[in-house]
Amino acid sequence: MLEERYVKIRVLNVLTVLAAASIFGASPVQATLVPFTEEFSATSSNWRETGGVNPLAWNAAGGPDGSSYASGPFNFLSSAPNATPAILRAHDAYNSSGDAFVGDWITEGVDQFSVSVRHNAPTALTFFTRFAGSANFPGVAAVNFVPVAPNTWTSLTFAIMPGNPQFVFEGPGATFNTVFSSVGNVQIGVSVPASLAGTNQSYTFDVDKASITPEPASLLLLAPALLLFKRRRS
Repeated sequence: MLEERYVKIRVLNVLTVLAAASIFGASPVQATLVPFTEEFSATSSNWRETGGVNPLAWNAAGGPDGSSYASGPFNFLSSAPNATPAILRAHDAYNSSGDAFVGDWITEGVDQFSVSVRHNAPTALTFFTRFAGSANFPGVAAVNFVPVAPNTWTSLTFAIMPGNPQFVFEGPGATFNTVFSSVGNVQIGVSVPASLAGTNQSYTFDVDKASITPEPASLLLLAPALLLFKRRRS
């Protein structure tokens, strides 16, 4: 079956890396291999604001678990109702998160993307996460159907699987395979409500714990190899 093939490929890739690390005394598996979580532990990790020029601000405390997080401003003055601006950007071109999110998510067995967000706009907002190649096209927006209330850390979760009803593909050239076989950019944004469109007020959007995780079957198959690697290193 297709899913079984992906699991086998993923396991083979990780076992190869583990074997190399064991032989050459290298560091533990790097973040470019799933699972990966961006904690913004010391910096904003080259994530940028909506315009793609300025880095997000780094905050040492106050995240969903009390620890560090990143944030950026957004003003709805130039936004029309129902526009979908990307407010928080992790791009291949910026080396965001050390390019941990860049690659073939299908072959690598990524089955879920999750992220914690918060905002201080005066109304609940519908968030989305957009995935695209390094050239920023083709892409797909994954919509979180439940609006996010103000001033509350909220976890958004998107299954990376064909047929996900949250997916809105951009044009006929965008398919699950074309987008997720070559992910380069991850963008988080909102659908602009009519009540905020055109208003000249800046609000703050916070982000933490952006994560990609492998399918559960991969984790089960990888467990013995990871345990062996841990024993060898100790």
